[in-house]
Amino acid sequence: MSIIKLLPENLVNQIAAGEVVERPASVVKELVENSIDAGADRIVVEIKDSGKTFIKVFDNGSGMSRDDLMMCVQRHATSKISCESDLWKINTMGFRGEALPSIASVSNMIIKSKNPEDISGTEINIKGGEIISVNDVGIPVGTIIEVYDLFFNTPARQKFLKKESTELGHITTMFDNIALANPNIAFKLVHNEKVISDLPKSTDLISRIADIFGKGTSDAMIPIFYGGSEFSIDGFIGKPLLSRSTSQHQYFFVNGRYIQHHIFANMIASAYHSMLMENKKPVFIINIKINPAMVDVNVHPRKTEVRFADQQALNSILYSATKTALEKNNLIPRAFVETQRYMSDSFPKENYQNNFKNSEIRESFSTQNSINFSKDIFMEREQNSAEIIHKEPVLKSIVQISDSYIVAKNDEGLVLIDQHAAHERVRYEELMNQCSSADKKIQPLLVPLQIEFTMTEIAQIEANIEVFKNLGFEIENFGGNTFNVYAVPSFFSGEDIEQVIKGVLDDIQNEKNPSRFQGNIETIITYMACRSAIKFGQKLGPDEMQSLIIQMEKLKMPYTCPHGRPTMISLTLSELEKMFGRK
Repeated sequence: MSIIKLLPENLVNQIAAGEVVERPASVVKELVENSIDAGADRIVVEIKDSGKTFIKVFDNGSGMSRDDLMMCVQRHATSKISCESDLWKINTMGFRGEALPSIASVSNMIIKSKNPEDISGTEINIKGGEIISVNDVGIPVGTIIEVYDLFFNTPARQKFLKKESTELGHITTMFDNIALANPNIAFKLVHNEKVISDLPKSTDLISRIADIFGKGTSDAMIPIFYGGSEFSIDGFIGKPLLSRSTSQHQYFFVNGRYIQHHIFANMIASAYHSMLMENKKPVFIINIKINPAMVDVNVHPRKTEVRFADQQALNSILYSATKTALEKNNLIPRAFVETQRYMSDSFPKENYQNNFKNSEIRESFSTQNSINFSKDIFMEREQNSAEIIHKEPVLKSIVQISDSYIVAKNDEGLVLIDQHAAHERVRYEELMNQCSSADKKIQPLLVPLQIEFTMTEIAQIEANIEVFKNLGFEIENFGGNTFNVYAVPSFFSGEDIEQVIKGVLDDIQNEKNPSRFQGNIETIITYMACRSAIKFGQKLGPDEMQSLIIQMEKLKMPYTCPHGRPTMISLTLSELEKMFGRK
């Protein structure tokens, strides 16, 4: 007697459901994606009890005939592929023919559908995967699918569902994913007869971002773009201050399909190099359009992971496109609009109506090795016969507050500058340039500086002596625990060299969480920039304040210190007028 048996069809479907239908959110995802494939431009989702007892999805797509409706609940019945080669040019969200029969096998389901050619629609009633009835029904063109009592016949799986708020959270997250990928479709989500989200059709992604996350958030996004023959990239990345503690708000879409891709996320994060606070992750919404033959979407049951034919090329382009976008845009946060809202990990849903024109977040280039700031920040630059002509800076220092912050003004309003963070960025760039330059700017000391180190400090300085030399320090052991310093980087003249060196060695010794994007050299540079920068609480004169502003103007990326904190915040006249009730 054979001990190997064919499984019953209903059990096969339940096993398949285990791969496709993990929770109510999985059902919503599969049904909504079917609606998108049907060409719908309006999709409504209604759920009760976070989808545990009721899920309804209806659309105005192309609908199905009676014959197609009968076939769609059969396993592996699909209109998307017909031969092996079709697997390598998939342009639709669903293609395996597993979703509907898998969902039907673990629920009670009613499907109503009508296509434009038929006089009436068809209703099919299914219980636990078995067709109970088929009837004519009067409905408009499109499809309505109702799912009742999910997992009613698999109580073990029903038991593992989480509390209502958790399951609803999964649904809303998935709903936002799909809505961001399809701004041209109107979406509505209703839970227990309460509207959770109502998103109108939009012609662009930035409007959909505003609808989901709020106008203040969309204003803090900057565009990213790459156009190529094999693939293209477009979307938006957040200003550094928009970064979050988790990767929840990192979205990748490949040909409209939401995917998870840790390598891509790391490439984008690395492009924010030295602009993010510790343990913060950038926010982004990236669309990758690629020749379907160059991507395999059939490597994961829920299709959230894909495989690319040329992964390395995409890695490189994502990095360079992100870096270019950051370098081309004004990243200064606006006071009372961005700083209060974006330092937390939750997006505000409010619609803040700002008065910034798109041109005020405009791209600004320079063919020189520095960024061309828009006129409301520092100064204008003009290119004339390959020379940069500097006009008078429009940003002028006014006063120092609490010996820590510089208040400056321009035609647009005020700019508040954190003097330590700003000078720290200046020093960081000076040291990075010094390290990479063959022509070191070194200042010999008239009299060698003698410093006594502890045994721990000696071990640290000997382990990193080449780094110090590369930065322009000439340090030699004079004997015992005494070292002589014969030369320092020229921009360190006037600094307390002993304090800087000892401070850096102390930072190295106490380092607990080194940045994953910084090597040993840059880590030391970051410490040295901090130790040698103007201190918080250090009094500055008018000339010193203006000098710092001019130094910042020369930088390519002056918006944050090397640790990711903002160096300056703008407060426009328009915002002041609102605060005083004049607008």
